[in-house]
Amino acid sequence: MPHYRCIIPQDALAFEQRQEIARSFTDIHCGSTGAPRSFVSVTFIETPPGETPEFGTPYYLDGGNRAGRSEAVKQQLLADLTQAFCEIANITPDRMPGRITENPASWTMEGGMVLPEPGEEGAEWYAYAAD
Repeated sequence: MPHYRCIIPQDALAFEQRQEIARSFTDIHCGSTGAPRSFVSVTFIETPPGETPEFGTPYYLDGGNRAGRSEAVKQQLLADLTQAFCEIANITPDRMPGRITENPASWTMEGGMVLPEPGEEGAEWYAYAAD
C-alpha cells in the first residue's frame, strides 16, 4: 500500500535514476516500517516543459501510507526519502518539498485483503505478503 509519487519535470531523470530512486524508497520504507518489499509502489509523474505544478517547484514527493506510526518514524521516513531522491536526482533539498498523507488501514486493500493496523500484522498476513 505505501505509494510514493515523484512529480518531476519531463525528461529530468534517466531510467537508471528512476530505478535507483524506487529501490532506495523501498529500502527506506521497509527498513522504517517492516513492510513487505512487494507492497511499496513508486511512480514518476512528469510535468510538461515550462509548467510549474501548484506547489511552486518542479519536483514534489507525494506519499501515501497507513496511519498509525509514531511521529518520529513519519518524520524520519520523509526526511530519508527526500534525501535519497535529492542525492540520486542531483538536486538540492530546497527544490524537493513533499508530504506523506495517511489513511486508516481499514480503508485500504492489498491483493483483496484489508490491511491490518501497523503492529497488528499476524502470521497470516506475513504468509500472504510473502506470496
